[in-house]
Amino acid sequence: MAERASQPVLRLGFIGLGQAMNLILQRPWEIADLPFRFVAGADPRTSARERFEQDFDGRSYATAEELCDSGEVDVVYIATGPELHREHALLAAGSGKHMVVEKPLALTLDECAEMAAAAERHGVLLLAGHTHSFGAPYRRMAEIVHGGELGELVMVNSWMYNEFNVRPWPTAELVSTRGPLLNQGPHQVDIARQIGGGVARSVRAQTFWDPLRGCPGGYSALLQFEGGATASLVLDARGYFDVAELYDWIGEGGQPRDPDRSVTMHQNFQAVAALGPEARERRFQEQKELGRYGAEGASAEQWALWGYSFGQEHHQPFFGLTIASCERGAVRQSADGLYIYDQHQRREVTLGAEPPGRAAELMELYEGVVNGRPLRHDGRWATGTVEVCLAIEESARSGQEVPLTRQPAWAR
Repeated sequence: MAERASQPVLRLGFIGLGQAMNLILQRPWEIADLPFRFVAGADPRTSARERFEQDFDGRSYATAEELCDSGEVDVVYIATGPELHREHALLAAGSGKHMVVEKPLALTLDECAEMAAAAERHGVLLLAGHTHSFGAPYRRMAEIVHGGELGELVMVNSWMYNEFNVRPWPTAELVSTRGPLLNQGPHQVDIARQIGGGVARSVRAQTFWDPLRGCPGGYSALLQFEGGATASLVLDARGYFDVAELYDWIGEGGQPRDPDRSVTMHQNFQAVAALGPEARERRFQEQKELGRYGAEGASAEQWALWGYSFGQEHHQPFFGLTIASCERGAVRQSADGLYIYDQHQRREVTLGAEPPGRAAELMELYEGVVNGRPLRHDGRWATGTVEVCLAIEESARSGQEVPLTRQPAWAR
């Protein structure tokens, strides 16, 4: 957000000042030195608009249309619900605004394709943001694999066990994303595709039901990549085993993770569920509101219900255990970087100087807007990720392998 005489500064406006924005606006050290200025925010909630004006001395609007009509905004960050992404992306494109769109890009492949085409038609850039593939460990892991020092990729294995489903999501919202499938899934699928080269040929998968929330609780999927490599993806969001136990209790953002977090989340869920169906949904809505940017009466305890911790990280971010196996070795995350294994040794590559994920995603867009560098995580890339997530669901339903047809290669 710093002004720099040597390079242009882009003016950034946010559509939707909710939970996702807390992860950006409450962590200024991640983005303080980037060539962006936060100039505008749009949200129907008065408290969020007032907080934005106070924090950033920017303009606030009640609607996305008003923000997109502003001549003071170069880039919009779309962080509304996924059911609104198409509407807001088409609005931004038609207004000549470059954009970052939160994951999932959209809830259907037709919507994804329409958004990507609109951006291309209007000559603006669409970056698919907020997946852990932007994190330094996963960026560097892909670079090592693609660099060939360990030979060709053989397989990727990724395990993610967390408590996503027992967070206080309103039921309708959780069901709309098929539980974790279209919310947590894009993180894992993006990481695997980035390491695997992007072009997945098919998916064979099985999901399993979470009766507590009335939606899928997770999945086990096998992706077949062009060239023969595979990726085995396992995700269980029901809040029983926590994969951080295998990783010295380091959380998604690199912050310390409470070993009792899953138990705490189940206790909160059971207390709310005991209120009865209507009161339960009202309480979930209240707890969700307290996790949103600008919420009145929000506290660290309330933020913790959503896994938020606004202290600076102690380690690299950790979205599950991911291991890339190659012809002559393997690579996985360490607490502060990567472990690289070969026939001679295990060595560690530390990543302390690497930009965090949020900074990396904004700088990818910046390089595209200012310097004309092609985006890697563009609309067509994100469409491929949504295709895999929906194919997991389809394969589980049909019991068949599902071919994939919208898989662009990773730009190396």
